[in-house]
Amino acid sequence: MTHDLPDEAYAVALAMWPDVGPAALRSLSADHSPREAWERTTSGSSGAWDRLRRAWRYHLDHAINVLLPTHPSYPRRCFEDPAGPPLLFCKGDPGVLNGATTVGIVGTRAATRYGIGVAAQLGADLSAAGVSIVSGLALGIDAAAHEGACGSGAPPIGVVAGGLDDPYPRRHARLWERVAEHGAIISESPAGTATEKWRFPVRNRLLAAMSDAVVVVESRHHGGSSYTVEAALGLGRPVGAVPGSIRSATSEGTNALLADGAFLVSSAGDVLVRLGLDGFSVPASPPRAGSRSRPTPEPGEEKLVYDVLTPDPSSLDQLVRATGLGLPALCGALERLARAGLARDAGGWWERV
Repeated sequence: MTHDLPDEAYAVALAMWPDVGPAALRSLSADHSPREAWERTTSGSSGAWDRLRRAWRYHLDHAINVLLPTHPSYPRRCFEDPAGPPLLFCKGDPGVLNGATTVGIVGTRAATRYGIGVAAQLGADLSAAGVSIVSGLALGIDAAAHEGACGSGAPPIGVVAGGLDDPYPRRHARLWERVAEHGAIISESPAGTATEKWRFPVRNRLLAAMSDAVVVVESRHHGGSSYTVEAALGLGRPVGAVPGSIRSATSEGTNALLADGAFLVSSAGDVLVRLGLDGFSVPASPPRAGSRSRPTPEPGEEKLVYDVLTPDPSSLDQLVRATGLGLPALCGALERLARAGLARDAGGWWERV
């Protein structure tokens, strides 16, 4: 029965074999079929076949899709990378990986309120214009971008460092579920893999490869976003940056990128123009007229936020306290409510329409 398993099963077990990292897996896959590579690597090892069966069953039980380069849903963009992954793991709908135009939105984990608000707005507006947002589901800018994108239009794509069976960071477990529900999450790491530090540069390269352009919202001068930027430039992807205050340490990196030639991003429209999609405008939020017939949001974060909004403007601090949501989730919900014509940004304060 074991010998009747598909190539994906051998590839999964090989990726989980000790001392077989991405580079070794790529080398083995270049010259051998998954089964041949598995048999060569595990020859003489006791219990190898049992480990193969358990690994394959574990991925099936966790509804994790396994994508070899021969799979129709394997991302075509990864073929443009000479070091493209020989194996990808996917949670959600793998069909979205070759769908819409994509934009990676990245930035610091220690984001300011300004950065989180901008990332959520870019995520919502670009998604509404039919662009899939690619980000790393990390704290700060990444999470805000996906919070804005989820449910706004085009399917979001998450790119993570560890296994898809264990959300990281844990506080983003619900966001993982929403991204997988509306789009897909991918990783080069098999299920059961810890999110080790060395896997983040691998994740960043995959994130860059999956993006038709990369936008940095906030970043320190030598922040982690620089790895994604370097990978994007190496692959010929355009890089944009959101300008920030010269007094803010979180804008050092983005302002430096602009000085080095990155295209300036002050709105979703700037990104669409850079991608040659200027004919695709960001849909305007519904006008205030006729709001009485507009339905209230379905139960969830948007309904929670909508219920605490009033016609009198509230600050983000007030809304955080009233809803109990984190700032990225709050800003994402506010942007989606604004797109539905149910809320309005009044100079940094928010009110119900």
